Amino acid sequence: MAEITVAMVKELRERTQAGMSDCKNALKEADGDMAKAVEVLQKKGAIKTAKAAGKIAAEGAVSALVDGGAGVVIELNCQTDFVARGDDFKDLLKALTTAALAHGTGDAAALEAVSIDGVTFKERIDGLTARSGEKHALRRVSLFQGAAGAHLHTYVHSNFRIGVLVEVASSNVGDARVVDFADDVCLQVASMAPRFLDKSEVPADVVAKQREIFSAQMDKEDAEAAAAPGEFLTRVQSLIAERSQEEGREIGDMDAAVKAHFEQSEKDRATLDGFKKAADKAKGRAPTAKEKILDGKVAKWLTEIVLLDQISVKESNTAISKVQSNVAAAVPGTKVVRFVRYEVGEGIDKGQAKDFATEVAEMAAQAKG
Repeated sequence: MAEITVAMVKELRERTQAGMSDCKNALKEADGDMAKAVEVLQKKGAIKTAKAAGKIAAEGAVSALVDGGAGVVIELNCQTDFVARGDDFKDLLKALTTAALAHGTGDAAALEAVSIDGVTFKERIDGLTARSGEKHALRRVSLFQGAAGAHLHTYVHSNFRIGVLVEVASSNVGDARVVDFADDVCLQVASMAPRFLDKSEVPADVVAKQREIFSAQMDKEDAEAAAAPGEFLTRVQSLIAERSQEEGREIGDMDAAVKAHFEQSEKDRATLDGFKKAADKAKGRAPTAKEKILDGKVAKWLTEIVLLDQISVKESNTAISKVQSNVAAAVPGTKVVRFVRYEVGEGIDKGQAKDFATEVAEMAAQAKG
């Protein structure tokens, strides 16, 4: 009988998402053979589509492809990186990408309904879930049908976790400068994750909500600044009391002791003065001054979420809008029309999952019981 190690149990669990006890027993039955252990779990029903359906699929990969005048970006999810690196997962993602372009669909449900050789993609996805024991899900699809005079460009990061699709209009989409610009925009979108193309696209309620957040942050910072001098004095008093106790002496007048401490400690005196100035500034700030500060914060925030206002990652101190203008001066009509960026798992609430060590401890406790 082969020795069944903790590492083997962990690997089988990562492959199948079956329970710890099921994995250990399957390995024993298979005499340590990993492939046979997977079969054992499958035959015993430890790996089921229905069981996996309740899991959270927040890992996976993205794919992006342009063919002719159409481009697509897709996110396919599973539960672990291990499965996402497998050939079955990669083949399914590739097939989905090709089919989305061939059938011109940018809707996940419609793509799942596409049938190849009599088998729908929904059935293929469920089949892979059943075989691997991990939940698989086609999360989202975006399809661009490029207009006349449009260049579609894609970028997929080396780890396959970020995919970008960009449409650039131009009077000469075949010009190398236009193609390079589209490539740079893809890199910009991948790196800096803008949410909007232009300021005019940012909804008023989104701006209002962010301003509200900044205002609450300022109020919190002001409250902390106002309380800082008193908190620092309390810490100094505690330090004086501790020292006096260590030295075996009593403090007759704490106020006098504190005064003497600050006369002797230039560092602490400067710290207290700094806290007091910050507190006075926070307390004395006029409402109009706060509004101006908020205006500045919102303006800076917009430069972070709006693509054309972002600073280029390739041309320092130059906004993307300026880069675009420079290209348009050489090739008239060149401009970014739209973009989409997918990052694996973004926005998915992963909840609180038990880590491997916790599950081992729980299994050991059950065994003792």
